[in-house]
Amino acid sequence: MDEAVALVMAAPVVALSLWAVAFVGGQSNSQTRAAVAAELAARAAVDSGTEAVDTAARVALGATLAACTQTGAVLAHHDPGASAAVTIACRVPGPRIHSRVCVTGYAQTRPATTGHVRAPCPAP
Repeated sequence: MDEAVALVMAAPVVALSLWAVAFVGGQSNSQTRAAVAAELAARAAVDSGTEAVDTAARVALGATLAACTQTGAVLAHHDPGASAAVTIACRVPGPRIHSRVCVTGYAQTRPATTGHVRAPCPAP
């Protein structure tokens, strides 16, 4: 096979491979940032009083700003000074229209612990 023909045939394959690597990397980044954001938002909500919903939403947006095209935060549980749970919905950038990552983060003060679990995404 001629080198020019081989190059023309290989170019689309290389381009598709690079796109796939970027897409999977973006998806992974969004999932990781959503998990971290959920835990941070829950921790902030524990320490907040009546403004826990606003605090959780701001923390979530700040933590996912570079990885999500749209971020939503829902306060699932709040016991001021004791515990909180926040669900984060992150719309992943890329060609897929309805690609979202949803994570619920929780935090409590005694014993001090935080964590996260994957959550089902609400209907758009």
